[in-house]
Amino acid sequence: MGNTRTILHDPEIYRDPHEYTPDRFIKDGKLDHTVRDPSIAAFGFGRRICPGRFFGDNSLFVLVAHVLTVYHIRPTLDSVGNGIQFTPDVTGGVISHPLPFPCRIVPRSEAAVDLIHQSGFTE
Repeated sequence: MGNTRTILHDPEIYRDPHEYTPDRFIKDGKLDHTVRDPSIAAFGFGRRICPGRFFGDNSLFVLVAHVLTVYHIRPTLDSVGNGIQFTPDVTGGVISHPLPFPCRIVPRSEAAVDLIHQSGFTE
């Protein structure tokens, strides 16, 4: 098993490796291809690399694209109706992920509501 933690926390490759800063992958408003893609380490190495990595990546992309097509993800509102700001946080471990956060998930339009009902995923 490769030492994923060391690979993903190398300060020579990832600026402030212990901080959650997704903008480290962006330079001048575009994806910075000089920064190593961490997803490579997520799927293993060598002959034991996950054979389903492309299917997994593509499936997640399609899922997120569909969700963002029909829903606005907005901040939770306070008693006056203003959006409540929160500080995002992530788990520790080999591959970290965002912790749950307060939000409102609202359909983008009536057409989006119709699409949601047609999909059969309304429960």
